[in-house]
Amino acid sequence: MSWTIESVLEADVDPSAVFALYADPATWSRWGHNATWARSEGPLVEGGTVDVRAGYGTVYHCRIRRLDPGRALELVVRPALLTIINVYEVDPALSGARIRHALEISGPLASITRLGLRRMYQRMLDAEVADVARIAATPGELEAVERPPTQVSTPERLWHGIGKAMRGGRERQSR
Repeated sequence: MSWTIESVLEADVDPSAVFALYADPATWSRWGHNATWARSEGPLVEGGTVDVRAGYGTVYHCRIRRLDPGRALELVVRPALLTIINVYEVDPALSGARIRHALEISGPLASITRLGLRRMYQRMLDAEVADVARIAATPGELEAVERPPTQVSTPERLWHGIGKAMRGGRERQSR
C-alpha cells in the first residue's frame, strides 16, 4: 500500500529564491512542516544525507534521492515500518514560480497512516508551501518567522512509539 499527497502554489517569487531555501538545511525549520532543525556536512549532493530533528524529538538521517539544482530536491526518510519520500519542486511560471511539495508514503503502516494522518499532513503541506513562497518573496523575513511547535497527533505518537521501541528506546543515532 502507498499513497501520495501534494500541495501546489503559483506565487510571484523568483524560482531561484525558492530553491535556495531547499538547498540550505539551516532554513528548513522555518518552513518545513516537521523540522525543528536540519543540518548536513557540506553542500547537498545526491546520495548524501541530511540529519533532521522532527518536532517529536527523533533525528532522522534523510538520504538525498534526487537533486536537480535550481529545480528539485527529494529526500527519503525511513521511520518505523514506512518509507516517506519528501518532494520539493519549483518551476518558472507566468506569475513567478510554481511550487510543489509532496509526500509519497509506502510500507507496512502506510494504510494506517493514510487513515489517521492524511488530512493533517495535507494541511501541513499547504502551510509549508505558503511559508516557502512568503519567505522567498521577502528573504529578510527568514529570521523573523516563528513557527508554532509541531502538533503531534495520536496516530503519530503511536507510530513514533513503535519506532522508538524498535530502536530499543533510543533516538536513532547511526547513519
